[in-house]
Amino acid sequence: MKPKHTLIKPTAQTAVLPLPDDKLFDFKSYYNRDNQLLLNLVAENNKYDGAVTFSLGKEFFNFIKFAGFMLLAFPVAVYMRSRIRKNKRLNYILQFKELLTVRNNIEKGSFAYDTLLFKQSPLGLLQNKSHLANLVCLAILFGDEFIDGIAMQYGKRNIQNILGNDDVDYYLCCRQTGDGWELYYQFDICNVLPEGVLNSTNSKYGINYKTFYGHLLFLLEEINVHLNKLKRTKQAEAAALICKVCNRCFDTYKTDITAFNIHYTLTDLLQYQKTKDDDIIQVLLTLRAVLLDKKQLQYQKQFTSWSSIVRSMQLYDDMQDAPADCDYQMNMLCYLAQNYCLDEWLWLQQHKYMLQKQTGLALHAAISLNMPASCMLCQQFARNIAYTKLNWQQCKIQNYLWRKNWLGFNNPLLGKKGGNVYPVIDKDDNSIAAKLRFIHTKIMQVDVDVITTDMKLAHVVDTALLDEELKKHIFKAVTAREKYFLTSCYLQYPVKSKAALASKLLCL
Repeated sequence: MKPKHTLIKPTAQTAVLPLPDDKLFDFKSYYNRDNQLLLNLVAENNKYDGAVTFSLGKEFFNFIKFAGFMLLAFPVAVYMRSRIRKNKRLNYILQFKELLTVRNNIEKGSFAYDTLLFKQSPLGLLQNKSHLANLVCLAILFGDEFIDGIAMQYGKRNIQNILGNDDVDYYLCCRQTGDGWELYYQFDICNVLPEGVLNSTNSKYGINYKTFYGHLLFLLEEINVHLNKLKRTKQAEAAALICKVCNRCFDTYKTDITAFNIHYTLTDLLQYQKTKDDDIIQVLLTLRAVLLDKKQLQYQKQFTSWSSIVRSMQLYDDMQDAPADCDYQMNMLCYLAQNYCLDEWLWLQQHKYMLQKQTGLALHAAISLNMPASCMLCQQFARNIAYTKLNWQQCKIQNYLWRKNWLGFNNPLLGKKGGNVYPVIDKDDNSIAAKLRFIHTKIMQVDVDVITTDMKLAHVVDTALLDEELKKHIFKAVTAREKYFLTSCYLQYPVKSKAALASKLLCL
């Protein structure tokens, strides 16, 4: 019989922190503490699951309140977005279709922050005051792909050696220049990296890294232009905040490169994510408050819930980035697999290079099908955010992001419409029923203490939704009401209800 996975796996070899005397350290207590966090999380989610009551009346009431303002604000936001995209200077950097998802996410996030958090009026949106914050977000995300690409191209050890050079200051600096302020770097990447690395091509954008660097310098120049369009009273504070957020992002990169230890604990991971997501988002929201003439302290308490949405986004990023992250940076899916689902961790190690070549729904389906326990536990963190951190509007945003970026709903970048992401299971029977049986058989093999039969059946539905044919079949099998709550409340949909749907589909 296959041994059952438990939630306690303390070993002396998995210690992360250097200790003065290993003999005095209680490894079991150390790991029991982390495991208890996960047990408590699942128990809390189960409690909320039991209290969920979906009401179309409440949904309609909340939607009317939300839509009343959006009817005025949204058309203005669409108009401003079209104006920005026609900007010839900015199109220099926005020319890449691969940046479309990033651009869309930044624009939608900006609209949500400006209207729902800072209560900007439609007239205020026309002034486009937060454009500088959007440029900074674009620079951070585009720059993140640049440095990740260089690390893959040049090798982690070589990057460690470069970062270990104390004679080079890699941080963004600012200085006053006459009537304005300037953001600048004291080093030139062309003087740091070998010519061969600079001339190598980034496969995603089809440009070499020297050209890539030129685009980043253009973004910095564009940020400086808009920084100096601000009132003089704001320039110094805005410059300092931009430096702060960019340098915090760089610090997380340095942590990944120089301090990554494959035997990290859940406590280490949660603290890392807090630094990576919460702290950075809070600085970005402070910058946005400055640009919008808002008093930061008036909105500070709400920053945490908005940064929780970003943390939730990080979870599905971890799920799809696991093949690239597993030997490089702390990742929730990797942590869960390594500590609680060893067979899934071994599968990831064996297939990571193949998975790195896969994209979109095909990748998501492979991970959901072959690492089901890790995916289920990972989603528990996202579900807990929905239950404990977010209001109705924020839950709708969170669910929209998960549907679009993990399930691929209305997202052509993740897969062609009508795509079948699961392979032919049986040459003589590739029917919907056969595919559902295959998914069910695979997932029901999960044997982890905290994962119940209902959780496994619910994951059968989540996994099937990644396939267009199966998704259509599921939507035909449910009522319009069930379809609405299954999708619009994806993360809060009770496990028992989803398990009952799976049993109906499988005729169990």
